[in-house]
Amino acid sequence: MSLEQWLLAGAAVTTVAFFVVAIYSPSTFDPDPDWGVSDGCIGGLEHQDAGISFHYHPSLKVTMDGQQLQIASNAGIDQTGCREGMRWIHVHDSSESGFTTLHIETPDRLNVPLGSFFEIWERDGGPGLTDNRTFDINRNGISDWDEYEITMLVNGDENTKYESFVMEDLAQIELTFTSK
Repeated sequence: MSLEQWLLAGAAVTTVAFFVVAIYSPSTFDPDPDWGVSDGCIGGLEHQDAGISFHYHPSLKVTMDGQQLQIASNAGIDQTGCREGMRWIHVHDSSESGFTTLHIETPDRLNVPLGSFFEIWERDGGPGLTDNRTFDINRNGISDWDEYEITMLVNGDENTKYESFVMEDLAQIELTFTSK
């Protein structure tokens, strides 16, 4: 075979392999979450302002045993470690009957996971849990995966990324916790 035929055959095999992976294992192409984003702070006493290049707004609704769990207004604003500043993920106003807008403001393009907001909201890895990236919605030190059936919809479609889901602008994220 000529060099051109070898190159063409190699390109064909590579293309077929790409499509097989894309069809049978699409999560291979998912971005890795940037977990450190929950430590980021805009301004405040302890941090120098790094400037904001990216600002977008997913929204979140959490229901626990049929009742919406309200996310406090100003979650992520003026917290320990970020006094008189705002976390890179924060809330200004909350909703009692719908989705609460999350404000994500970062100096660089980052893959911001949903679990990072739960860290800021202090609804993860409660007392006694060794994995601080695990939902602990009621802060009792027991992983919610042991206490609840958890479902997640993103823009109305089921999603199984949960804490690792990388949030995008205007995504509507709905989490439902139902006691086992």
